[in-house]
Amino acid sequence: MRFRTLIFVYAALYCIESEANDVEPRLYTNVPVGHNFISVAYSSSDGEVTFDSSIPVEDAEGNVDTLVLSYSRGLNIAGKSALLTFAVPYADVRLKGLLFGEPASGQRQGFGDPRVRLAVNLYGAPSTNLKDFSSYQQKTIVGASISVGMPFGRYLDDKLLNVGTNRWNIIGQLGVSHRVNRWTFESGIGISWYSDNDEVVGDRRLEQDPIGLYRGTILYHFTPGFWVGMGVIYANGGNTKLDGIKRDDRQKNWRTGIAVSFPLRRRHNIQFRVTEGVTARVGADFLTFSAAYTISF
Repeated sequence: MRFRTLIFVYAALYCIESEANDVEPRLYTNVPVGHNFISVAYSSSDGEVTFDSSIPVEDAEGNVDTLVLSYSRGLNIAGKSALLTFAVPYADVRLKGLLFGEPASGQRQGFGDPRVRLAVNLYGAPSTNLKDFSSYQQKTIVGASISVGMPFGRYLDDKLLNVGTNRWNIIGQLGVSHRVNRWTFESGIGISWYSDNDEVVGDRRLEQDPIGLYRGTILYHFTPGFWVGMGVIYANGGNTKLDGIKRDDRQKNWRTGIAVSFPLRRRHNIQFRVTEGVTARVGADFLTFSAAYTISF
């Protein structure tokens, strides 16, 4: 039973944290200072979970339904446009598979780890108020961001599955966005770092190496606020150790996605997104559908 518990703890980490490595268009864009955004997003993910060859699990499948409430505000940092975002998820995680040929499954619901993200445009996106923003025309933007996942989500160290991860996650990124007429081309590199979790099934210690990230997206703008984007993300790294024992679970995973965003009316926007794993050596290979409704004021 203890070994079975460990397997599904690993699976839960893969399922939840794969959401942080999703394809995300418009990472860096100009935002009016003092402008606020409230967003409600729902996503449904379904697919396979792949383990390293030392774990006797077959036909593992995961399902994650997530509701995220977020608040963002445009800032002025050293004369440049910036955006500060707070997000709190609520998730329903389900896993099933064959362990030693026998069926095994688990489910957990609750609030996940909240996340705060600060994106600062270093070049090409001056700080503007709402009145002057309408005359701004994007060319090339260079930006940087840092995102911190805080271990405050629901975590029970004696349960099969957990929504919270019981560890800090910091993602730092540097990106470029360049617009030519109706087209915008974006790319970015980053690294995702994790603190240790020393409460895995009691008092076992989980360590994980950083994961390198690469993102690339192309967007086509029809009208202001109405655009379609396609993108890819590549994640490499993340070997883990359990109680100091190294595991052969380095991630070399590709994901691709498409997003559509359009205004419903003034200051109301809706976005639909579909992402899918292309290859996944280890971890969650999910097909994800999501929708987000945003109000700005």
